Amino acid sequence: MEINGTNPLIVTERSVQRLETPQPERIERKVGEHTESDRIELSVRSREMTHLEELAQSAPDVRGARVEQMRQAIERGTYNVKAELIAGKIIGGSLLDEVF
Repeated sequence: MEINGTNPLIVTERSVQRLETPQPERIERKVGEHTESDRIELSVRSREMTHLEELAQSAPDVRGARVEQMRQAIERGTYNVKAELIAGKIIGGSLLDEVF
């Protein structure tokens, strides 16, 4: 007779207890089947952001009238570069880089 430390009566009793204990229901769903939890609601802010993003995507990349105005000023030789404005933009940009 071999003794391995497991009592077959205890093992059987535990199996019966497991079967008698109510198990949570398993809900089987088909792939792609929708349930109430599959639904989302977007906030008003989210809808506004989506709308603004769509507007930005549909806007032209350049301001054609401004580009033409600058081109004509350069051709006439009347385009003046304001060094103070350029320097201010450069310094402002570098300060922002340091902050962020």
